[in-house]
Amino acid sequence: MSEHQKQIGRNEHDARASNELVSVQGERAALSGDSELAVLCECGDASCHKPLVMTVDQYEEIRAEPAQFAVLVGHEMPTAEDVVATRDGYLIVRKHGDAGVIANAGDPRNHLKTCRVVLVDDIPEIRFLLKMLLAAEPSCEVVGEASNGAEAIEVVDRTRPELVVLDLEMPVMDGWHALPHLRRVAPTSHIVVFSSAAIDGRLEKRLTNLGASRFVRKGGDPAIVIQAIREVAQAGRDRTFATAGEGGRTAGTGADVGRREGDD
Repeated sequence: MSEHQKQIGRNEHDARASNELVSVQGERAALSGDSELAVLCECGDASCHKPLVMTVDQYEEIRAEPAQFAVLVGHEMPTAEDVVATRDGYLIVRKHGDAGVIANAGDPRNHLKTCRVVLVDDIPEIRFLLKMLLAAEPSCEVVGEASNGAEAIEVVDRTRPELVVLDLEMPVMDGWHALPHLRRVAPTSHIVVFSSAAIDGRLEKRLTNLGASRFVRKGGDPAIVIQAIREVAQAGRDRTFATAGEGGRTAGTGADVGRREGDD
């Protein structure tokens, strides 16, 4: 693999990581599919900070394949990619050869293929049952357990899971008090409340306001909670993106395009 291809891949990864952050900010703002996002040109030039405007749905169309990128007209690189579609103001390109390998390996959403789960319940037998049931789910991996809310905060802060299964009635700190702390230490984690507590519509709304994604009542078919975990986990993979702090280019700088990587 040439150093030229490697550098192009690194540059494009930086642009994609920045665009994923723009997208998750859009999700937090509850943007709909036809809402517009301002993202970066995902070309292989590290000095390119030119903006692109597209809808959330258009962005997701491109992200359907890790080897697809959005670039400005004239920023395509025939040695590393093919133009597969022309859109208003930009092109969709698909990497080939070594560049395609780099694009797939460096996709910021790769870590979302497995949903990492923390189980929080004061009854060890329930945690064991859930752990055994989730062992049959190829898309889920239990990465931590806690027997009360205080332990849960420490475990979640340490493991940063995509999903937390939380009981409400526990010693030391119950789930009600733990919820806002869990939201603080892991704001992107989804929380499924799994409890035998009697919850009416008012209390379920309160749980939602505190940050819960779903409430499932204990005492029924265990497959119900597994289905809820599966659905919440899938929703998280569909619209959860790379986290901040990865460096790379920043959208909206408006810098001029300089020499393109690999040009003589």
